[in-house]
Amino acid sequence: MLVKIAWRNVWRSRTRSLIVISSIAVGVWALLAGTGFMNGFLVSYMTEAINHDISNLQVHNPEYSEDNDVNYFIPNSDEKAEKLNQIPGVVAVTKRVLVNGMIQSAKKATGVEVCGINTVEEANVTRLDSLITEGAYFEGVKRNPVVIGSKLAEELGVKIRSKVVITFSDAEGEMISGAFRVVGILKTSSIRLNQLTAFVKSSDIQPLVGVGDNYHEMAAVTDGTVEDSVIVSQYQLMYPEDLSEDWRLLSPSMAMMTDMYGNMLYILMAVILIALVFGIINTMLMAVLERMKEIGMLMAIGMNKTKVFSMIVLETVYLGLVGTPIGLLLGYLHINYYQKRGVDLSAYSEGLEAFGYSSDLFPYLDNSVYFIVSFGVFVTALLGSLYPARKAIKLKPVETLHKL
Repeated sequence: MLVKIAWRNVWRSRTRSLIVISSIAVGVWALLAGTGFMNGFLVSYMTEAINHDISNLQVHNPEYSEDNDVNYFIPNSDEKAEKLNQIPGVVAVTKRVLVNGMIQSAKKATGVEVCGINTVEEANVTRLDSLITEGAYFEGVKRNPVVIGSKLAEELGVKIRSKVVITFSDAEGEMISGAFRVVGILKTSSIRLNQLTAFVKSSDIQPLVGVGDNYHEMAAVTDGTVEDSVIVSQYQLMYPEDLSEDWRLLSPSMAMMTDMYGNMLYILMAVILIALVFGIINTMLMAVLERMKEIGMLMAIGMNKTKVFSMIVLETVYLGLVGTPIGLLLGYLHINYYQKRGVDLSAYSEGLEAFGYSSDLFPYLDNSVYFIVSFGVFVTALLGSLYPARKAIKLKPVETLHKL
């Protein structure tokens, strides 16, 4: 009986109830949309960084990580890369020769990190070949090809088949120069790849550096079935003399950003739900004050305070139960629509790329967020009903019946 009375009371003032339901629905929609777009930025940034730059994990000589000296390479690199590739969860492994130097064109010279790669391995790990926007991926030039980023090409004033000279120190400390020809220009939101790195074949750079068949870095991409930290631990057990790190250790700023974005959901939820709770309190308080005489009558004929309290709480919960599914549906349709089509932010591409973000945004929401939001709205409606319900049970039947 109490359930039916509460439900009928909700619709006694349709306009007021519809306003509250609409505000709850819009609040839930805004919360889901805001979270989805924030997650979209995070996923875009992480995907770009992990898939095309740092990978899921890297291995170095511990000494190399401290001062980047070319003599601190990984001994027996080929054997170790093979063992790493056999660890469950690892999809592909690539090896790199790294040396800091200077790249010079006819127009300008600038500092650069020279990355000597096995072209097939690198494509499997970082999909570097998919980033080429001009020229080809190490095709079309037989001797000493180099791939550079679009920003670096613009700075040097070079184009496809332009000649550049790369200068660096070899293992003996001697200055070595090599002539290379631009075979491909890539474009990505990664500042390091776009402006600070020159990719060459490891077979071309190794004789110049003087490290033999060894490499300074191994990078691996995983399939997500095994935690990256577990794979790192397994490798470390096999080769304790090496330094293996997952992406969280390689990029602390990205790990901090991931944690920060996770907390942002709760902050955003708190802001919206606090606004909702005041709206609910205000609406239900008005409903109670308008029905003072009616509530007093119910109490006078025998309805106890517990039932009156429960009736007001039920009315408020009903408003939440009607508004929340509508908001969830709107939020789901909104996110699903833009998840397929994406949001074109090319008008702000320069600013976004300066921070490592892609100009194409695809909102994303984990299914658990829908449950978290639903629970949050339910708790909000429950809390919002307590004060009006308490106000109702404080009424004195004799006094209320003589009012108006």
